[in-house]
Amino acid sequence: MWNKSLVHSVKAWILLGLLLFSFPSFAKEEGVKLEWRPIPDSGGYIVEIKDSRGKITKEKTNGTQIQIELPPGSYEHRIGVLNKYGRVSVYSTWIPFEVILSQKPEILAANKNKFLNKDLPETFEIKGKHFTEATKVVLKDSKGNEIPVKSIDVKNSETMVVTIDKKNSPDGAVSLRLENPRNKVAERENYLLVAETEEELAALESKTSSSSVSSGPSSFDFGAVARSAVLPGWGQYYQQKSTFRTAIFPSLIIVAGGYAAAKGSSYLSATHELDAARQSNIVFNSAFLQSANPALFNLALYNYTQISPKYSHAVSEYNELGVAFGVLGFFYLINLVDAGFFPGSKQVNVEGTNTPVSVSPLLRNTRESPSTFASGNSYLSQQRMELGVEFTW
Repeated sequence: MWNKSLVHSVKAWILLGLLLFSFPSFAKEEGVKLEWRPIPDSGGYIVEIKDSRGKITKEKTNGTQIQIELPPGSYEHRIGVLNKYGRVSVYSTWIPFEVILSQKPEILAANKNKFLNKDLPETFEIKGKHFTEATKVVLKDSKGNEIPVKSIDVKNSETMVVTIDKKNSPDGAVSLRLENPRNKVAERENYLLVAETEEELAALESKTSSSSVSSGPSSFDFGAVARSAVLPGWGQYYQQKSTFRTAIFPSLIIVAGGYAAAKGSSYLSATHELDAARQSNIVFNSAFLQSANPALFNLALYNYTQISPKYSHAVSEYNELGVAFGVLGFFYLINLVDAGFFPGSKQVNVEGTNTPVSVSPLLRNTRESPSTFASGNSYLSQQRMELGVEFTW
């Protein structure tokens, strides 16, 4: 009895040790995935997840991973091994994990961004929004060389402290790039200006100020166009546009492609009918000439009268097929234009101000006022489409 109890105790500790290697992975779009090592001869597993308020949810599975949707917050989980009777034989310890909502970071202008090389601080604050422990900081000098970052201390979601290696002190205009998981990126050109002398610093400031608005929304986004060329809507998703603008282009192209395929099938069917009528006409004429049978003459004449309408029908189907391909090409081209020339909101610096300005393409439908009286108790509301650029401070 003692030996049997000892064996069960050792087995339980072995199972517990294996379960301690369970780990979560995080993704906003896919939810939270929990995985663990398989236990031999197990009858399944039960996963318990406890939120910060102590509420526990349970889920059974026969696999070694589960996919669950959880709101951002702090959690703990443990894995229970089920025996062949469906009862828990052992639990792992509670393992903490966090679910973090990955959002596109925002960068605010630095309180002071002009430094002489000798006065450049080793540690400085970055202000903005949506900072997390997973946020990556990339600093590059005017030549595109990356500036080594020694440490990143995230104080809260709006403040982080970055320490750089002053042995590789930058020179010129320094750009800042913040990267959150799931390809959420924000960039800021000329975030810091560094020069050896006051004269060089003033010249650098003048140069960057004169070109600060040149990176507005009119720049062509080659990366997004390449993505949308391969898969319509992919470029819009890469630019983090609205769900509507991301989904509308593949939807329109799928519908137009289906219509073009239907018209192509109709055109092929019409050409087959026309070819069949022409072949029948040749056969009937040949048979009549050989036999001089009046019945064959009537068949040949009737068949000949069918060739003209079948030809007209084939031409009509061909024209409709051309229109269908034109519509498909138009939607595909608009998809590329939207990805290339309307890359979504961008932040730019305006000379004379310290606050970044968000510049967004604007396309909206507005109602004219006053409305026009139509008939009875109804009014005709006049509409107009407006295309422009929206500036937000």
